[in-house]
Amino acid sequence: MIYKFKITSQEVQNFVLEIEIDHEQTYLEFHNAIQETIGYDNSQMASFYQVGANDERGLEIALFEMNTEDDDNFNVVAMDVAMIREFVSSERPELIYVFDFFSDRFFNVQLIKKGISNAKTKYPKCTLSEGDAPEQIKMDAEDFEGLGFGEFESQSEKTKTADDYLADFDDEFNEGPEFESLDDYEDIL
Repeated sequence: MIYKFKITSQEVQNFVLEIEIDHEQTYLEFHNAIQETIGYDNSQMASFYQVGANDERGLEIALFEMNTEDDDNFNVVAMDVAMIREFVSSERPELIYVFDFFSDRFFNVQLIKKGISNAKTKYPKCTLSEGDAPEQIKMDAEDFEGLGFGEFESQSEKTKTADDYLADFDDEFNEGPEFESLDDYEDIL
């Protein structure tokens, strides 16, 4: 059985992508098909999320397994083990695909059709690609406002000598014996 997904963007109104994928394939294969079709760098973090009531994000299908053995977070599944049929159905036909974690930008992904696969066709397969996808990573000066980067010293202010650092220490802590070598310390013990 194949699933046909329609992928759209809220940023770029004329962007539409349709991909057919076998229900036994993984979300990693789906991720790679989206990335390859659009021309994105597939080494960037990405996740699919089920969409729940009131458009909240439910189960995360992440690019990498990030849970530890002690972690009880069952709300995250790795893309390479999650099959398409497991996390999408006619009752839950919508997902979102976050492709830019820094700016929380995503595509809307909707199951639009189920059908019978063609044995001669290699899936996943792009059946429609219209418009230009938004840029993958969007970082403007506005994204950094309020992060306090102005508080960091400039490179010229960072250049200090060893004497400059020693001058910052208070000499009032010279109470007690001074040692020139480890042998002097052993003599006191």
